[in-house]
Amino acid sequence: MASSHRSLFPSKEDQIVKVSHSVFVTNFPESITSRDLWKSCGVYGTVVDVFIPLKKSKAGKRFAFVRFIKVNNLARLVENLCTIWIGRYHLYANLVRFQRPQKNFNFPPLSGRTGFNPKLTTKPNDKAGSYANFVNGGVSMGVPGSMISSSPAMVLDDSCLVERDLSNLVMGKVKDFASIPNMRTLLRDEGFTDVKLSYLGGLWVMFEFDKMETKSNMMQHVGVMSWFDILQDASNDFVSDERVVWVDIEGIPLNAWSRETFLRIGKK
Repeated sequence: MASSHRSLFPSKEDQIVKVSHSVFVTNFPESITSRDLWKSCGVYGTVVDVFIPLKKSKAGKRFAFVRFIKVNNLARLVENLCTIWIGRYHLYANLVRFQRPQKNFNFPPLSGRTGFNPKLTTKPNDKAGSYANFVNGGVSMGVPGSMISSSPAMVLDDSCLVERDLSNLVMGKVKDFASIPNMRTLLRDEGFTDVKLSYLGGLWVMFEFDKMETKSNMMQHVGVMSWFDILQDASNDFVSDERVVWVDIEGIPLNAWSRETFLRIGKK
C-alpha cells in the first residue's frame, strides 16, 4: 500500500521539469559533445540536461536543447548564451516554446482490494510540440526562419582572398572602448607618428607599420601596452569576439575580408 501511494507522487525528474526552462541552441562545431556544451552554457546558469539530436537542422547545422533551473531572468539568460563563442563558432540561442509532454501513468488496481484504482492520464495536446516532433521536422520550436533556412551555403574561392604580408601588422584589444577614437592622438603623443590604424570591430584595432623597428618599439612600450588587454602579431585566423555593432557573417577569416567577398554576400 505504501509503495503504491509513493508512486502517486511526482518523481524528482518531474519536479525538475516544472521548475526548469529549455533553450534551443545551434551553430557549434561538429566535434562538440553534450559535456562540452554543458560546460560552455553552465557559465551563465545551472544546467541540468543537454540533448544533442543526431539529426541536423534544415540549414545543415547541429543543434541542441539545454535545460536550466534556478532561472531568474529567462530573456537575459538567452542573451548571455548568444554571446558565447566556441572556437570560430558564435552560438545562437532561443527560448523553446514547447516543452516535452508529460508521460501517461496507468496504475493497475491493488491486488485483493476494491475502490482504489488510481489512474493518472495526461491528455495529449495536439497543438503542443515536443523535442522529438521538432527533430522529426514537425512542430516549430519558435526558431526564427533564418536559422532553419534551406538556402545553399556560399562558397568563397581564391578570388576572395587577400594576399597580404602580415609581418608589419599588430592587433590589439583595448581595455576601454573610449580610447579607440583617440588612438591616433595617443600614439602621436608617445612618438609613433608613422602608424596606420584600422578598426577591426568590438574592442579590436590593427596597426600597420612602415618599419619593423617601429613595430618592435611599440610592442615593448610600457605606456602603449597599458592601454591594451591583448597586443599581438596579426593573424589570418583572427575573429573578433567582441562587438559594438555587428553584422553576423559566419566563417570568413581575416584574409578573406575583401571587397569581392562582401560584394558577393551583398548580392545574395
